[in-house]
Amino acid sequence: MQIREADLPGIGKKYSMKLREGRELVLVIYNSGKREIYLMEEEEAVCVFDLTEEEAKELGFLMAGALYQPVRAEKMELILKEVVMEWVKVEQGSNFVDKTIAELQIRRITGVSVIAIDRKGRIIPSPDPYKERIEAGDVLIVVGTRPQISHFLELCGRCST
Repeated sequence: MQIREADLPGIGKKYSMKLREGRELVLVIYNSGKREIYLMEEEEAVCVFDLTEEEAKELGFLMAGALYQPVRAEKMELILKEVVMEWVKVEQGSNFVDKTIAELQIRRITGVSVIAIDRKGRIIPSPDPYKERIEAGDVLIVVGTRPQISHFLELCGRCST
């Protein structure tokens, strides 16, 4: 892949990149910090949008993989063969009622991670393990292997999937 760079005297810089599909992506960075991105098709812009300096930095972080690294398909297949996500309802009388995830040491004891709580239709993503108390009727969304989830259900007592 080749990126062409051109000075735009008094304006800024222009970067062009030929895409595999045949179109061209052009980025113009103005001396003011403003950025414009053009998607070119046969010498004509088919899509144009402006980014502030802050928006460009955030987009750059995303595109560079600083905030998220995708998992290759082969690795994902292996992960999905091993990892299971379950929705576990906490019944009245469960060992979990009125306790926090930290108090129960769920991950340390079972290996299962509680990734969210569905409390009467309101989702609590990434619940704080020290502050969020589990209530009867909560549905815990958990991730682990089948054996880990079985161990988790034993620890829970009155819980059902």
